[in-house]
Amino acid sequence: MEKDFIKDEEILYRAVKSYSNWWKEKENRPSSAAFKDSRGVSVDRDFGKEESDIVRGLKKRFEVKAVVKIETLFCRKIGAKPMPKPIPKIPEHAEIHRSDTIIELTSSQARSLAKNCKIVFSE
Repeated sequence: MEKDFIKDEEILYRAVKSYSNWWKEKENRPSSAAFKDSRGVSVDRDFGKEESDIVRGLKKRFEVKAVVKIETLFCRKIGAKPMPKPIPKIPEHAEIHRSDTIIELTSSQARSLAKNCKIVFSE
C-alpha cells in the first residue's frame, strides 16, 4: 500500500453512525448526511485487510448502524478526492474531500456516495 496516494482499485470503508438523519429507513441505506462533514468524510482504506477485520475494527472504534464500502475510482468519477490521512495507531485512515483545496463534499457528491455505496454490515 502506498502511504501518500490511494490507488483507484482500493476500497474505502465508512462507519455509518446511529444518527437518525444518517439512515433512510424506507430505503435501508445511508442518507447523504452520512457523507457530509466539514472536516472531511472519515474512511478507512482496505490496506490489504480482510473485510471482516475492517468491519470489526470500525465497530470497535465507533457505535455503528452500518459499515459501507465505496470504490476509490467511483469517488474520483464524481470529482471527489480520497486523501490519505493516517492518524496514530490507524495508518489506514483517510478522508474524502470535495477537491484538493475544499474539504466538505457538495450535496451532489454526498448523495452519489450514499446511493452508490455497498452495505457490508448493518444492524
